[in-house]
Amino acid sequence: MFATVGIVTVISAVLILGGIGLFGLTIWFWRTSRPEPEALAPLEIMSERAYMKSKGVDRAFLLNMVRPTSTSEDLPVALQHEPVNVAPDVRVKKDKKPRLIEREEVPAGETPAPIQTVDPLL
Repeated sequence: MFATVGIVTVISAVLILGGIGLFGLTIWFWRTSRPEPEALAPLEIMSERAYMKSKGVDRAFLLNMVRPTSTSEDLPVALQHEPVNVAPDVRVKKDKKPRLIEREEVPAGETPAPIQTVDPLL
């Protein structure tokens, strides 16, 4: 009976010492490991299924959510790129006259000729 108690005590002591050793190893690992840089966060997002299924603007939004604030500047996705010129497209011919036709000034005494509309289905 005493032999059985001695074996159980030895096994218990070995298991307790092993647990304490693993606890010390865990503490050492936590202290020596470095945190992941914020610049690598977009790579983690790119490996997710939601990113793979999304398109264009949605992908940019997902990436901008995790980018460091110094690069994304907390702007909406549409405003982070260069501004788009939304002016009307006025093409200039070789003689540098605008393609749009300007109305001629009608003198005060004359009545202008009626404008004829063209059927767009013709």
